[in-house]
Amino acid sequence: MSSFVFIDQLRVGLYVELDLPWMKHPFSFSSFKIKSDEQIRQLRQLGLDKVRYDPRRSSTLPLPLQESGDAAPLPPPLPPDDPLLLAKQARGAHLANYRTSVAQAEQALHQAVQEVRRIIGRCTTDPQSALDDATRLVDDIAGDYFGHPDALIHAMGDKGHQDSLYHHGLNVTVLSLIMARGLDLPTEQIRTLGLGALFHDIGLHAIPSTLLRKVDPLTAGEVKLRQTHCEQGVELGRKLGFPQGVLDIIAQHHELMDGSGYPQQLRGEQITLLARLVEVANRYDSLCNPTTPSKAKTPHEALSYMFAQQASKHDPQMMRQLIRSLGVYPPGTLVHLSNGATALVTSVNPTRPLKPVLIVYETSVPRDEAIIIDLDQEPDVQIAHALNPNQLPRSIYDYLCMRKHVSYYFGEGSPGNA
Repeated sequence: MSSFVFIDQLRVGLYVELDLPWMKHPFSFSSFKIKSDEQIRQLRQLGLDKVRYDPRRSSTLPLPLQESGDAAPLPPPLPPDDPLLLAKQARGAHLANYRTSVAQAEQALHQAVQEVRRIIGRCTTDPQSALDDATRLVDDIAGDYFGHPDALIHAMGDKGHQDSLYHHGLNVTVLSLIMARGLDLPTEQIRTLGLGALFHDIGLHAIPSTLLRKVDPLTAGEVKLRQTHCEQGVELGRKLGFPQGVLDIIAQHHELMDGSGYPQQLRGEQITLLARLVEVANRYDSLCNPTTPSKAKTPHEALSYMFAQQASKHDPQMMRQLIRSLGVYPPGTLVHLSNGATALVTSVNPTRPLKPVLIVYETSVPRDEAIIIDLDQEPDVQIAHALNPNQLPRSIYDYLCMRKHVSYYFGEGSPGNA
């Protein structure tokens, strides 16, 4: 339970709780442990007679009350143009821009899914037109069509019941091309990568839809039939005139580094570089968006699982690139912080993957003015663990959610993420 202390009783080690609007003080959080005399000086500038403090979270006791007349004079109040207050206003502008970027990325993804559906539908009737349109779409994704990658990753979870197979193909394409940005691949290879990722599951269209939508465990025969989608995809791709590099990705996107994949049990560098990249992106998206919704992993859980339990199966270079691209906590991940706050990851720090930029839930701060924290600038605050959206009260989830619909890992299952 909080107690009150007079401003002259403040000392390093007290955990204070400010009853002020967030924009009216210079601190990143309204509740924090005092770490320096400079913070005490800033607290005194707020013009408060006393503040709340939490004895349980403090590492010391307040200073004893001073005799009347002995109190130190208060420093001048913070001016409106104080750099720290101005920095907070800039964060507010960043929040508005980020929300706009997510909304724009969400709309662009929706339009792209419809385009993927049209492309796949024309593959057999007008293959050259379908390939030309797919190439243009890949070039758009590889460029700046979707805006900032962080906002794009955040928005990637908006998938519908009927189009989930097309969403999966688009997700894998986007992830593959984001990963490729750090590999210095030539333009033609990037185009091959994008086309292979977009069409990697084209063979599933030859598999009975009842099997793709089956939620119960597959029989051994059903597993074997489903696994033929790689060969079915290559056969269809040849008829459509796909380049060999694209066919290799379709054929090998389920091959694993330790030889335990299918259909040919290739291992190591027997698998092409681009297929190894698509395999990692495909596995990650399938873990986040499985056929059975209850088995869905959060992005952080999916990355941890692939690193800790499947490390021998994936190309280590591609796994490192996935982490560089998504961070340890990808954009859209909900997290619990070491200071007890709940937050949403908005941006990745490529050089410090454990230090992303966050939006913090704070009841005293309006949602449109939410606190934005760069953990790289907050040495005393760390991410304690990732949260599943189902662990949060709806009010907190709605406060933090940037999107109209569900988060990347908060939706219904798909019928064909293979």
